[in-house]
Amino acid sequence: MKKLVSILFLSGMLMTPVAGFAQKIGFVNVNILFNEYAKVKGIDKMLEAQFDGPKKDLEKRVVEIKSLEKEIKTNELLMTESKLKSSKEKLNKMIQEYREKGAGLEQELKVVRNKEMTEFRKIVFEVTKKYADEKKYDLILNEGVMYAADNVNLTDDISSRVNKAAK
Repeated sequence: MKKLVSILFLSGMLMTPVAGFAQKIGFVNVNILFNEYAKVKGIDKMLEAQFDGPKKDLEKRVVEIKSLEKEIKTNELLMTESKLKSSKEKLNKMIQEYREKGAGLEQELKVVRNKEMTEFRKIVFEVTKKYADEKKYDLILNEGVMYAADNVNLTDDISSRVNKAAK
């Protein structure tokens, strides 16, 4: 009997701080914010416009590479050994240049996108903090949540505020 009372007393003591801690909890699905954020859509259009020319240049190079490959395969038996060797070297050089330009373009795109997303994350953090202060939330989660009931899911509210802050 004493053990039962002791266990109940200890469990009550342990639960008291937890129950008194986060009385108002919310959840924000950041992936939805990324998808719905008006500025992200603008970022994609800006990136598309900025990188459209270099992308078309790479596509043109692919056509040239395929054309040379086809020429080599078609005329391989008719070419002299030196002509075949120089054609293959030219093909390898074109492929190498294509890969280098493609990698450089991809890296540049990544840098620009990361810069814009850093700005977006900053806005989301500021808006969420302000929302939490206004609505007296003790805790707002964004990652690692398996389930969030509708009454604690704040994604729509935060999303509308983020879109307003971006304008």
